[in-house]
Parts: sequence; structure tokens; C-alpha cells
Amino acid sequence: MKFIRIYIVLLLLQFFGLSGAHASENDRLVDLEKEIQLLKSQYRQLSQPKVGNEYSPPKLQIRGFGHGQFDYNDSKKGSESYFGLGGVDLFITSQVADKLSFITELLFEFEEDGANVLDVERLLIRYEPYDWLNISLGRGHTPLGYWNRNYHHGTHLQTTVERPILLEFEDDDGILPIHFVGLEFTGNIKAPFGLLTYYANVGNGRGKTIREIQLVEDANNEKMVSFMVSLEPKGLEGFGFGGNFLFDVIPSDPAGTPARPDEIKEVIFGSHIYYVDQKIEFLSEFQIVNHEILSEYYHNGGYAQFAYRFDDVIPYYRYDFLNVTQGDPYYAGLQGAEDIQQHTIGFRFDWFVYSALKLEYRHKNAESGVSNIISGQVSFAF
Repeated sequence: MKFIRIYIVLLLLQFFGLSGAHASENDRLVDLEKEIQLLKSQYRQLSQPKVGNEYSPPKLQIRGFGHGQFDYNDSKKGSESYFGLGGVDLFITSQVADKLSFITELLFEFEEDGANVLDVERLLIRYEPYDWLNISLGRGHTPLGYWNRNYHHGTHLQTTVERPILLEFEDDDGILPIHFVGLEFTGNIKAPFGLLTYYANVGNGRGKTIREIQLVEDANNEKMVSFMVSLEPKGLEGFGFGGNFLFDVIPSDPAGTPARPDEIKEVIFGSHIYYVDQKIEFLSEFQIVNHEILSEYYHNGGYAQFAYRFDDVIPYYRYDFLNVTQGDPYYAGLQGAEDIQQHTIGFRFDWFVYSALKLEYRHKNAESGVSNIISGQVSFAF
């Protein structure tokens, strides 16, 4: 009997001990399940689109442009031919939050000496509370007519091989301030007579030289201000026209070559007109530049371009002109700062959706001489 009582006691101890162990294990499983459910809930919150003030991860998009080119140039200096790479242009955008976005354009350029150079051509943080008011801060393209706001560094976007002479970039010795660094206000206003688009900028002005872009500071306390407005009349889809105005005070450059101890007051005003639809492209712009430094210097330039699409083939013609008054110290030693007239004819073949072949002939009549240039280009987007 004693043996039986001991056996029964051992069975009871084993039973209650196992039950406690199972109970403890079940508690741990319940706690683990709660943690998993909590993590799932947090993941769902991070993955959901933004609602109100809730968090939503930014949506990053990367697009790119590039081109390869062959040029043949026949001038009074002789003839030359060469292949060239147009660089790699990365266009990066991100929807940071509702109505807040980020835009940057990174250009990897190839220099004549074989070096690779990275240029941040655009970098903007943009707040878009309304259609009629967008606010941007950073570096962008100055509102100087139609071309500079619609065509940037990716040549695939433009019909032609080259930009108009008037709108050459600063590092290509162009005479206009193509880029700005500062604050920009833009917007679209729907009026009874059509769609009104405006651009207003305030930012660092020009540098001491044409090629100097004042990215992190301003050499004087004056700020560049500019304004442009375009109107697309109601009932005339694809047609628009407008004007622009810019004022700046260019800092002195006493250590430059030649030395320039005085500041320059710069005023630019111009006009543009365009008609673009699925078949026809007509673009025309005109700009006047006034520099005041002891004496006044007036310069002007413009272009008119026409293209017509036949399915995948687009023949085009453009007339460029540039008139530069000699003696302006800000343009001293600048290649291309001379009187120029140029006729361009060519065609573009869109052989794939994101790639084009272009063949272009340019007859350039400048003060420095006459040249005939033939260019073949393959452009693409990726």
C-alpha cells in the first residue's frame, strides 16, 4: 500500500509539473503572436499612402538621357572631323510627401582632355499647394523664353542636334544667364480668355565671369530678379506667346583679365511665340541684353524654328542670329560673343520610342569667319 501511495504521489507531481510547463509555453506563444501582430500593423502603416499627417515613404524615380555624335567642320581654319560623347544626364525625382517633391538633374560630362566632370544642373525642392502657386528653392533654369523652360540638358527631348546660339549654356560661352540659384514662384491661372502661366524668381545674380555660377554665396548684396508670363489663348490649343524681364547687378572683378573695378547693371527683356501640336512645331524667341558700366552696351539675338512630322520622320529648319556690341567688358574674350547668322536644316528619325537619329547641316556666318558643319547624332532616353 505504501508503494502504491508513493506511486500515486509521483504521478500527481508529474501531472501538475507538465501542466505548469505547458501553461508557461502557451504564455510565451501568446506573447510572441502579439509581437508579430504588432510588427505587421506597423508595416501596414508604413506601406499605406499618405492620409492627412500620416507617414508615407518617398517614391523615387530615375530617368536618363544620352547621345553620341559625329561632327564635320569646314572653316577657314581648315576641316576637321571627330566623334564625341554627349555625357550622361540623370533626371531624378521623388515625391517626398503630398504636394512636396524633389527634382535634380545630374550631368556627367566628358572633357576634351579625357576627364569626367559631374555638374549638378538642377536641384529643386518644390512645394505645390495650389495649381496657381508652386514654390521652389534651389538651382533651376532661368525663365528666359520657351526653349529654356522646356528643353534642358537631355538632347533627346529637343528636335534638333544643337540648341539655338542665343541659348547656349554658360560653360559653352553663352551670353545669357541660363541657370538661377534661389527662390522661384510659378503657377497656372485659368482665365476666361485662356491659360496664363507665370514664373517669378529671386536669387543669386551672375558671377564675376560668364562661367561662374554662384551656388553657395553671392559676391554682392544685389539679387537677380526675373519674371516671365505666357498665355495660351482659349480655343487655340498648342498656341502660346509671352514675354520676360530680368534685372541683375553683376559684381566687379578687379583681379580679372581684363580688370573690371566697377559693377555692371544688367537688364534683359524678351518675347516668345510658339505653336506645337502632334504634327507642327513652330518656335520663335527674341532677347535684348543691356549692360551699363560707364557706357551702355546693347546686344540682341533670337531664332525661328519650324518642323513638321511625317510619321517617324521630322524635317526641320532654323534661323539663328546674334548681334553683340564690341567693347562690353563682361563679354571680353568670350568665344561666340560676335555677330552671327546661322541657317540649320536637318531631319530627325524616331526609329524607336526612346531613341532617335538626327542628321543636321549648319551654315554659320560669323565675324570670325564662315563655317559649314555637318552633325550626325544618336540620342536616347533610358
